[in-house]
Amino acid sequence: MEILSIADAVKKIRIYLNRDTLSPYFVVSDGNADFKKFLGDFDKIYISDLCKGDFLLDTDLLVEKLDALTNNALVFGLGEYIFFTAQEDILRALQDKSFNRKVIFVCRGIANLLERLADEDFKFRTNQICRIEGKVNFSVVKYNPALNFPTDAQNFSELLKLMESGKTSATVQTNLPLENVTAINNFYDAIKNQEPHFNISPDALSDWQWQEYFSDNNCEGYPPEHWRSFAAGFKNKISNPYLRFVFTRSANFEAYCKNLFFALLDVADEKTFDEFYSLRKAAVKNITSPYLAEYLERLKTFPDAIKYLTDNTAQERRAMIEAAQGKEKIPDVLKRNYPAMSDYLTDYDFGDAEITNYFRQYKKIKLCNVDDENFKSRVRELATQRPYNKFETRQKILDDADPTAKLYWLDALGVEFLSYIKARAIQLGLLTAIKIARANLPTLTFQNKNFYDDWRGDKFDKNQQLDELKHTSENFDGGKCSAPTYIDDELAIIDNALEEIKNDLANHHAEKIILTSDHGASRLAVMFGRENKFKMNSNGEHSGRCCPINELDEKPTCATEENGYWVLANYDKFAGGRLSSVEVHGGATLEEILVPVIEFTLQGANVEVKISPAKKNPAPLKEIDDGFEFFD
Repeated sequence: MEILSIADAVKKIRIYLNRDTLSPYFVVSDGNADFKKFLGDFDKIYISDLCKGDFLLDTDLLVEKLDALTNNALVFGLGEYIFFTAQEDILRALQDKSFNRKVIFVCRGIANLLERLADEDFKFRTNQICRIEGKVNFSVVKYNPALNFPTDAQNFSELLKLMESGKTSATVQTNLPLENVTAINNFYDAIKNQEPHFNISPDALSDWQWQEYFSDNNCEGYPPEHWRSFAAGFKNKISNPYLRFVFTRSANFEAYCKNLFFALLDVADEKTFDEFYSLRKAAVKNITSPYLAEYLERLKTFPDAIKYLTDNTAQERRAMIEAAQGKEKIPDVLKRNYPAMSDYLTDYDFGDAEITNYFRQYKKIKLCNVDDENFKSRVRELATQRPYNKFETRQKILDDADPTAKLYWLDALGVEFLSYIKARAIQLGLLTAIKIARANLPTLTFQNKNFYDDWRGDKFDKNQQLDELKHTSENFDGGKCSAPTYIDDELAIIDNALEEIKNDLANHHAEKIILTSDHGASRLAVMFGRENKFKMNSNGEHSGRCCPINELDEKPTCATEENGYWVLANYDKFAGGRLSSVEVHGGATLEEILVPVIEFTLQGANVEVKISPAKKNPAPLKEIDDGFEFFD
């Protein structure tokens, strides 16, 4: 088909108008020529007016309208309609129709289709069609109305109206199955339309996340577990090396959430591992995630599981305790990854190498759940030597203490926690002065509560949480061979007590606070406890750690007599006492009988320190009691 200028096309159209035929004429006008100034008075019909909103053309209505013409007509929009709907049959139906008046269809976008019809029908090619020079490239983006996306046209009819006015590009909301358009059925498609080189999988985010990303693609400044922190990788804007590593291993946000925990397991290089460990710990610190349980289950198969654990959660801390079971040497990585446990295990200098070493070994055995014959042998020796007698009684120390201090009783607090308390006090800005005291025997509360009842000054309500934990722990599966995961809870209870002490000092409810206890407790008496060979007429009490004296009884060499009781100073137990599964007290081992007396003041507080030379401790205890000048 010859391509004509507008002037030549108008000549051909006028020839058509002067002929007797009432068949329609088709003008291929991709250049959108304005025929009004060339052809005179014509009615104008727009296909958009016949689509009635978001519906396809009612062909019968079009024919009916053309049959009712009383004047020649120009019809606009048929080409665009066919271009977007592919309803080619309407052309064949119209080319053979005859109407009451001359009808000229001004068509855009279907030049090739009309060329094909012209090639098939010589009469049609010579009498009913011409093509004007010019090209058209339509660019229409169709949005699913469910997206509620702002568009140029709210329905198909409005789209046609825009095209009929000469537009070549537009956006439209419609559910119609249009052709030759870019279909946007979701916000991922919308992003892809805006950024053709966007190469992220549509499964990377959920529909609502893609919608949020489309509205605002800023992904900086969000917590690591947020989907936007994952989406920052779409534009290579993840600065954190560990998060960047996690992103590269994650096909979607769900995988990213899991890999936040698991990706560390695949890091082989030690230098990179150390960096990623710290970054991962910070990244997952505040996350409550179902993947943590799966991560911990996976680590049960790792001989070096502690390496991959942090102290972020109680579950992980307990898992580290479980992983330490049976270790002859406490792993250095445990101390690195579990700083609170490291503080607990750190030596406290009692000023007596024997006792310092005793509690070093005690804490190791308690944590690692190992059998140590040398330690048990030494405990049997100490059962007769009873070195605790060189320490002053708690009552004597408190009698000499400042009566204006406020008293805090943390039930069952033994001296094994002194290194931990010192470390925590420093972190809290608390000054400490510490003395070691011995409790009354047997180490039972009813024998060791007068210090609290008789205190002259102010005092806190008794805190029994530590004692209750040692008797029964919901987080401990019980049994003398079970991992002592409850240690984590012990440390948490002490943390809370120290926070309470600090708050009271900071709020000026007291200038000094003295923390002490009624007795300690022994884990090892549970682990190694056995009935001794001595037959007693009276049954053992308090897990067999002590027994009421009977005139027929024979005093065991490993027991001491006090307050009407035989009290065992080793890990034996009298018959009749049911052994606890966690810890026990009542006996006279160092961990049961020695308790701390600690005065706390707030760092920087203006507190007067009084020293009474007449009440200095005896020479053998001088090194132990360095720094106890707070006692009056």
